[in-house]
Amino acid sequence: MELLEQIAKKGLIIARANGLFDLPENYHIPNEDNILKEFLKNQLFNLCKFYTLEHFFSQENLFIRAFVYTYGKGFEYTIAHIIGKPLERITYNFDDCMTANGLKTLPNAIRKNADDKIYIIREMFTEMFEASREKERQLTAAGISFEDCMFQILNTAFFIGQRVATSVKLDSQTTITLNFDTEDSLYDYGNYDKKYSI
Repeated sequence: MELLEQIAKKGLIIARANGLFDLPENYHIPNEDNILKEFLKNQLFNLCKFYTLEHFFSQENLFIRAFVYTYGKGFEYTIAHIIGKPLERITYNFDDCMTANGLKTLPNAIRKNADDKIYIIREMFTEMFEASREKERQLTAAGISFEDCMFQILNTAFFIGQRVATSVKLDSQTTITLNFDTEDSLYDYGNYDKKYSI
């Protein structure tokens, strides 16, 4: 676990250096580890299957999309708590993940708070992904799989999404209607049309 924590720390150093931990915490959101774990496991299983079957152009390109998407889902999940409508589960959508769009259910005025930090989020991912590549031998020797590593990296994205969302002050006039679908929309292995290939 220490190796995974070292990798996550690389991203958190970037977050701290860019002031994400200096943002005010206007709300306290309870940790729902089981809900997050289910979401990340579903996402990773789906993306790894896609990568294997479609020979995606690069793991890094695939997972940076997933990282930005997961950051958005952490932000969205927190906003749901803030407005008093906590999500019972976090729904995974393959198309949204592939377009790095985890914020689509939120109004533009609120999305902007998360979107303004995307350049930091991408830099965080790059640092962590490179660290995982540098430690590949050590990870393998410790019995830590690529999926374990990506689970830790995506978990970090979700956490930062939550951290940024707690800094948002919602106007009492703001109306937010979140999509509470509980069905995942997975990669369709039988009907994939190659639209995400380059």
